[in-house]
Amino acid sequence: MYRLIVLLLLSLSFKLLFAAATVQELQLLIDQNTYSLAATTGANILIDEPGNARVKFLTAYAYQMDKQTKRAKNLYKNLIQEHPELPEPRNNLAMIYLNNGNSEKASQLLIDALNTNVSYSTAYNNLGLIYQSIASTTYRQAVSESNQPIKSVKVKLTALSNLNLAEQVTVIAKPAIGSVVNIANVRTLLIEQVKNWAKAWNDKDISTYISFYSVDHHPGFEMYKVWVEHRRKHIMQPGKIKVRVSDIKIYEQGENVAIIDFKQDYNSPNHSDKVLKRLRFSRIGSKWKISDERVISIL
Repeated sequence: MYRLIVLLLLSLSFKLLFAAATVQELQLLIDQNTYSLAATTGANILIDEPGNARVKFLTAYAYQMDKQTKRAKNLYKNLIQEHPELPEPRNNLAMIYLNNGNSEKASQLLIDALNTNVSYSTAYNNLGLIYQSIASTTYRQAVSESNQPIKSVKVKLTALSNLNLAEQVTVIAKPAIGSVVNIANVRTLLIEQVKNWAKAWNDKDISTYISFYSVDHHPGFEMYKVWVEHRRKHIMQPGKIKVRVSDIKIYEQGENVAIIDFKQDYNSPNHSDKVLKRLRFSRIGSKWKISDERVISIL
């Protein structure tokens, strides 16, 4: 009997503890990486405050970090339904889908997150990582001499533990979906441009290779056609060449200019090197062309 009373008192104590817990205490548990306790604490707070978006988000994050994926997904989906203006739940849910191998669903969630806030850098950067991975895998499959399938690069997205409700409430008008999708499409296009440029060089497809450059690009030569002839003679020398690019990063992107850095591995019978290269793309009409090319450092 005494033992039963003690157990009842302990049970009541825990209930009182969780009932008395605050959002600040829940955040502290997460900051201390005690995710299992944070998830339990958050779930108990939600019993009394089912409409508290911040608690719901923190609890979902705790579930996610504690690998209770199904519960995290349900809470994130509920938040998205109740608060479609918030980008953070979509960002974290995208991470779950990507870890399950669904990059298409993850990409769409990040695009939706950008639709809520076009300047939301976390979703923008995460989306770029996914597109770089897809483009890298596609390129390696195209140039691989093996018939064996190539696994996609493992992408680790950034999960967020902060929900900026105040900032989101001040958003009056959402950007047009078309403009946000266009941002993502341009990033994909630019990454593909670099990959295809390298492939044309690798294949000695000189006409395609030259087509990537602006006619204003003729470094060290008085005229564009003289530079073209110089590149033609250099690339078409006897012997096989191998050009591989990796770690592509869009360093800067504006409406008409983009700067891309990447590692370049070049091998030919006469020369081999590994460098960090930078290409500057300029929008000319509806097309993006290389307007500057330089080696940043030797690796």
